[in-house]
Amino acid sequence: MSETYVLNKGHPLRAQVKANLHAMIDRLPESKSWRVEIRVAHRERTDKQLGALFGVAYDRIMAATGLQGDFEKRKLHRDFCGDFFGWVDGPLGKPRPRRTTTTDEHGEESRIDTMTMADFYDFIQRRAAEFGIDVPDPDPLWREHLGAGDKRKTA
Repeated sequence: MSETYVLNKGHPLRAQVKANLHAMIDRLPESKSWRVEIRVAHRERTDKQLGALFGVAYDRIMAATGLQGDFEKRKLHRDFCGDFFGWVDGPLGKPRPRRTTTTDEHGEESRIDTMTMADFYDFIQRRAAEFGIDVPDPDPLWREHLGAGDKRKTA
């Protein structure tokens, strides 16, 4: 059994959603243990962002470095994830990324949010530039599409 409740800020039915959540918790059988997880709701990275990563950034880097094929593209992604999110010891001491864009540090499915994905793309652009590779923005206005209300300043 898995249930998800989202308490949207300022929503007129927020109090009702809270009441429903409380009632659901009260109905949980005491004969079992339950994990209740509360976290801030973020918009998950979009398919367009993922497409830009694999179709614009990685294609440009692969063309400049001579890498080819899906296997090398997945390895490139793994390496960037490790450099961005950090590395941990994997099986037999072989390092692996702490997380990827779709799995968390425990290997469970967990997509990163839109802002983290934007930061990740920026990181890849900067890293590629260190090697003289220009990775363009996939859309000159893409930062404006990330979400109204984002007050972050961008260069």
